[in-house]
Amino acid sequence: MLSANRKLTLNITKICGALAAALVSITILSSSAMAFTCDDVRGLSRAEQDYWVKRLNISTTERRQIWGACYRDYRPGLQAQLVRR
Repeated sequence: MLSANRKLTLNITKICGALAAALVSITILSSSAMAFTCDDVRGLSRAEQDYWVKRLNISTTERRQIWGACYRDYRPGLQAQLVRR
């Protein structure tokens, strides 16, 4: 009888551990997938930007804020100039 209880406890522990590992993995994968940089945004074509705006449910106000943050002071050759100095 004691052996059966011990096996049940081990099985429950293994199941809980696997479930916890799966939840942590899902959380890490889903949160990191939503991180974008301005370089990522500028690297997309207009059609690709439109696609992702719809896919991520980005509002017009949010899109303007992103555009302003990523394009306002952007100069395509500036980074190359800074690296050469």
